[in-house]
Parts: sequence; structure tokens; C-alpha cells
Amino acid sequence: MHAVRLILVVLALFPQQPTFKTGVQTVAIYATVRDAQERSVPDLTKEDFEVLDNGKPVEITTFSSGRQPLTVALLLDMSGSMNPSLLRVRESTRRFIDALLPEDRVRICTFGAEISVSPILTNDKAILTRVVNEELWPGGQTPLWNAMFAAMQSLAEEPGRRVVLALTDGQDSGSLQGWKGSFNDVRNRATRDGFMLYMVGMDDRKTRTEPKPEIVALIGATGGAHFNVAAADDLGATFARVAEELRRQYLIGFVPATDGREHRLTVQVKRPGLQARARTSYTAERR
Repeated sequence: MHAVRLILVVLALFPQQPTFKTGVQTVAIYATVRDAQERSVPDLTKEDFEVLDNGKPVEITTFSSGRQPLTVALLLDMSGSMNPSLLRVRESTRRFIDALLPEDRVRICTFGAEISVSPILTNDKAILTRVVNEELWPGGQTPLWNAMFAAMQSLAEEPGRRVVLALTDGQDSGSLQGWKGSFNDVRNRATRDGFMLYMVGMDDRKTRTEPKPEIVALIGATGGAHFNVAAADDLGATFARVAEELRRQYLIGFVPATDGREHRLTVQVKRPGLQARARTSYTAERR
């Protein structure tokens, strides 16, 4: 029996676009825009956005509003407390796999008593479904930050947008022996390397467990989002919402500073009633 906990990492690539890396030639910002009714807004142009670097407007040198493919590492919480939800997680993950487009790729990883990061990044639905059916077994505690750090490390050499989406039913229980990564490590790496973090919190218990404010703040600062899923909610629909949001994000790029410091970022939409969600900082390289 594999004692594992699985975090879900979603990585979306932009093969039609140039490759961007913070501090090299362009800072890449992936912005989600919604209206007052929380509906996605798909028809904006470069002129509708303003980017502030430490409060000062910068020229937008790259822009794309096209629908983009996903590269996904599914990292699902498989701690012992997930046992009652195992069938639900398997079914929802299979639905997520079935909905993948031909250009999407997926990696499946688990965390709990062990952390397992699959070396396979593939669009082969048969392989992915076999992993979901045969290799998800709850057990152990919740080394959440170890697992998220490992997920980011697994994407370190991948170009384009890198997104970590964690599915979990609890708070971090502490480090697993032999694994690196704390909350501060995850926060620092996400800021330095431009990772986007998402989290889906499963709430099947009678006592509701809210995420700590610092976790919500971290996720928001990367441009990601947090979702709570109750026992009666459709987990598969939540996965689909995240995937669709990632495909509809705007790619905005600008030339970074070269002072070696952390910079505050603000992305504003000029049209009234619209709100952009994007990363709030980047770390410039010194030249």
C-alpha cells in the first residue's frame, strides 16, 4: 500500500509565444480578469492594461490573449484523513484527465507518508488514469510545504508559466524526513522564480478548517487562487474551473529592472468594473 499524499500541480506552457524568465529579458505576468459577477472577461487588449513597477508605469512589450495549452502536475493530498474522500478524488481526477485537450500535458504526484513526484509528463490519458486508479492510497500526515517545494523543483527547468495547484484537506503537519521546504522556502521561491500557486481545500468534515491568512496571502501574491470545496460540491467542476481560468489568462510582459531587488507589481484594468488578479512582485537580477 502506497502511503502518499498528492498535490496537484498545474503547469501551463505557451509554445506559440517566446519563453520568458524573470530577470532575463522580460518579466512575464499572467493575469486573470473578472467582472463584478466573477465572470471571465476574454476580450481585452494591451491598451486595456496598465502595469506599475514599484508604483511607476512600465511599457508593456509583450501581450497575448489567446487560449493556451496546459502542462499539469496533479499533486493531490493523500494523507490518512483523505481516506473517506479517496473515491471522490479519484473520480474527479479522472474527469479532469478526460477533459484534457490534445496539447495539454500532465504529471501526477502524491504526498503523505511519502512524497512521490512522477517523472512522466504526458498527454497519454491511459497512463494517467492507471496512476490515478492504482497509485493513490491515503496514509501519513500532511507535509504540505515539503510537497509544494518538491513540485516547484520538478518544474524548475520547464519554460513558460509554472503553476502549482494543491488539493488538500488540512494544514501542514511539519516536514517529512529527508525532504526540504518550509512555508518561507515556498514563498521565497515562488517570488524569485515566478511560480503561480493555486489551492483547493476539501472540507468534508463537520468542523470547517479555514486556511491560515498567510497561506491565502501567499497564493494571492502569486496571482493564483484558493477554493473551498464542501462535501456536496462538485470537485471535478472546481478542477475544470481552474483549468479554464489558466487557459484564459492574459500574458503580459515588460522589461525588468536590473538592480537585484524585489519589486512590487500592480496590474490594473482601465475598463470600469473589472478586476485583475496577478503576481504582486518579482525579483530583478543585477547586471
